[in-house]
Amino acid sequence: MRKFTLTLGLAAMLPVMASAQRYLGIATSNWSGTNSLYLNPANIADSRHKFTIDLFSVNVGVDNNLAKIDPLDVFSKVRDGKDIKDITSGFQYNTKDKFSIMMPAAEVRGPGFMVSIGSKHSIALTTRVRLMNQFDNLNQQLFRTIVDSTFNVNNGSLKAAKFNWTAQLWSEIGLSYAAVIWENKQHQVKGGFTARYMMGAGYISVVSNNLDAQYTYDQQNGAILNLQSTDVHYRYGGANFFNGGGNNVITDNLFGNSGKGIGGDLGVVYEFRPHYKSYTYDMDGKTGIVDRSKNQYLLRFSAAVTDIGAIKYTNGNKQININGTGKIVGNDVADKINNYDDFRGYLAQQGIKADSSTGQSTKVALPTALILGLDYHAWRNFYVNATYMGNVVDRTKVGNSIYSQVTVTPRFDIRAVSVGLPITYSMLTSSIKAGIGIRVAGFFIGSDDIAGVLSNKANGVNFYMGAYVPFNKKKPKDSDGDLVSNRKDKCKGVKGVWELRGCPNPDKDGDGILDKDDKCPEVAGSKTAMGCPDADLDSVADAEDRCPQEAGLVSLQGCPDRDNDGVADIDDACPDVPGQAQYKGCPDTDGDGLADNEDACPNAAGPIANHGCPDTDNDGVPDNTDKCPTVPGTVANQGCPEVSVEVKKRLAFAATAIQFETGKATIKKTSYKLLNEIVKILNDYPDYMMTIDGHTDNVGKPEKNMQLSKDRAQSVKNYFVSKGIAEDRLVTNGYGDTKPVASNKTAKGRAQNRRVAMDLKLKD
Repeated sequence: MRKFTLTLGLAAMLPVMASAQRYLGIATSNWSGTNSLYLNPANIADSRHKFTIDLFSVNVGVDNNLAKIDPLDVFSKVRDGKDIKDITSGFQYNTKDKFSIMMPAAEVRGPGFMVSIGSKHSIALTTRVRLMNQFDNLNQQLFRTIVDSTFNVNNGSLKAAKFNWTAQLWSEIGLSYAAVIWENKQHQVKGGFTARYMMGAGYISVVSNNLDAQYTYDQQNGAILNLQSTDVHYRYGGANFFNGGGNNVITDNLFGNSGKGIGGDLGVVYEFRPHYKSYTYDMDGKTGIVDRSKNQYLLRFSAAVTDIGAIKYTNGNKQININGTGKIVGNDVADKINNYDDFRGYLAQQGIKADSSTGQSTKVALPTALILGLDYHAWRNFYVNATYMGNVVDRTKVGNSIYSQVTVTPRFDIRAVSVGLPITYSMLTSSIKAGIGIRVAGFFIGSDDIAGVLSNKANGVNFYMGAYVPFNKKKPKDSDGDLVSNRKDKCKGVKGVWELRGCPNPDKDGDGILDKDDKCPEVAGSKTAMGCPDADLDSVADAEDRCPQEAGLVSLQGCPDRDNDGVADIDDACPDVPGQAQYKGCPDTDGDGLADNEDACPNAAGPIANHGCPDTDNDGVPDNTDKCPTVPGTVANQGCPEVSVEVKKRLAFAATAIQFETGKATIKKTSYKLLNEIVKILNDYPDYMMTIDGHTDNVGKPEKNMQLSKDRAQSVKNYFVSKGIAEDRLVTNGYGDTKPVASNKTAKGRAQNRRVAMDLKLKD
């Protein structure tokens, strides 16, 4: 019992911080069992384990932000029951004025278990014993005055404002539940909680609001503190445990005779699974089964709040409030602070005012923490994890807390083995720690701070080990590859079918289509045609395929239909234009009952007799060939009305009746009446055009006659235009004396040759 009390004394007095790590080298593994739920209870949902049995695990260590120590030497001195002053004698202190520490000197887990219920739910039962010690904001001179007999400083004043020291030993039983609360293809969200019943074995707490002292030093007593203005509160619980006693007092207190409490953890996990389809398989007649033995995520984010709650000490709870003046001898107080009665008696002996009480209850807070994690599946079986742990409690209250840290852990992780290399930045010590965690099946060993193993002058060391029995989830075995699991395969080693529970079915033609499903069991074929030959693989057997060399539609007996009009190209007279079946796949745009490819007027409805063209003037000439589509005419005259004999005679008369000024192109007014008659003729025949040809006799020079004939024809045209006749209906020509109609040797003949001939012609 003496050695155990000394161990607690070491926890109370050393500036150590036993690792606050949570087995980060192996706890981030996907096959770590219940170790992962201490980071986040939601981690056990959709676990790679279907069942695990926890045997035990132990975590011990020291860490120090005040002095360089030899961790192995410290452990050996504790083992041999050395005095606290002997244990600290080898410390090499730094120059820090104040320091803070957080130390679970030891943690023992187990026994327990975890079980997966279906694919989305898990429960776990866990047990553990924890010893946790913490100094916060403690003055180095005050500490060394108490524990270091060689500490020799000049006389002076020592002031220490708020500081807190809480050491506690307790056991706990935890019940965890986690479930997949939402899952949708690439995304999965899990939630979980742990409820714990805690049994406090004992605690010691010193909370200082102010300490003001003058100190002196002499060889006999060492450092002496003369308290002047002090406000310190000392609390103590679990008297039998700390005072010693019979062999059963440790067990009695450890399981709840001193303190009790309720606490727990809450957490949520999100997984991003972009390649979820590659983690599915077909087996035993089912398709798309999720392989729960594989890690599907690319990225996993977790958030949890752990160690919520407090332990309430009622039995054996005592406290001392120290106020006023008095003297403390450093060499004496270190041996008495662990025991309430000894410490109270010592204070009275030194004349220090101390109000004490018993029977009051005290709540000792748990080290509540926020834990954030990010796990990245980097490549194959390699992962990188980043974990942040942050304190969320008030350090000035009675209880424990953690100091924030960030850990990055690259790891190799498969079902049989995992290796993690945690690298931690501690925001308390502003230093980096390195470790290693190795798991083989259910046995693991490691350290989150391995420096003390490699050096006898280190800040500290951490070590853990443990074992559990895992029963992993596995994809069903299918030795013969027939998608029938070995467990249900009645013909193991022979490829078969699920319908016959893994036994083969005859396939005479060897095309891979079982005879019972093969429409052509004697001829090798294709799955697309249920075992019959199908050269173009269009799901129509060649024997029934009208287009066996060209993939087509089943509804069209295997022929393609480029224009998607429901008429196979082989039957479609217009294969690139959607049409109607009654017109062999061609359209009938104008709806006249004649397909466009046979319709001379596809955009205007007309009778079939006219090849689909209309006859607007009903003259028997279709509009498409009718030069006068709106005026009835004759077939011989291309649908235009014939020019009457009377009109022709009138035009012939006008040729020689139109009079001009002698030698000029000026029309005499006496000819206007005749010209107006011709204007009427032009209006009566709007679909006709007129040629106006000028002629002269041979009197005078030929060049002048030629020009005069052109000018006179133009004068007639200008007159018609002035009367509203369209200019493009009139064409003029001048021939001079080149085309006489009579002899130029006589006056009568020359008169006949001087003329303007006009003729009506259909427009082109």
